[in-house]
Amino acid sequence: MCFVCDSLLVSVNIEHPYQYFDIVEQINRFMSEGILVMVEGNCDFNKINREGIFADDVPYHLFECSKCKQRFSLYVETYHGSGGTWKVVNNGLIIER
Repeated sequence: MCFVCDSLLVSVNIEHPYQYFDIVEQINRFMSEGILVMVEGNCDFNKINREGIFADDVPYHLFECSKCKQRFSLYVETYHGSGGTWKVVNNGLIIER
């Protein structure tokens, strides 16, 4: 954790698609500003948008702070609509905040 990613250290429960798209838009901004880097994902993050369809039934992406390497996960289950989360990941473990 560092001054660059400190504002991202909150867990967010995603209960509605608009919340997911809001987070995706923020992450895209952070990536374009060089704050976050995508480490892995199961679908093309660049194709996720409000007007499109979901790229996967369970989109998952892992991001990393470009400064301190703190990791963050974004997950949402779209098939059943049970929601998702934005969470801090530490050494492979998800940290609740």
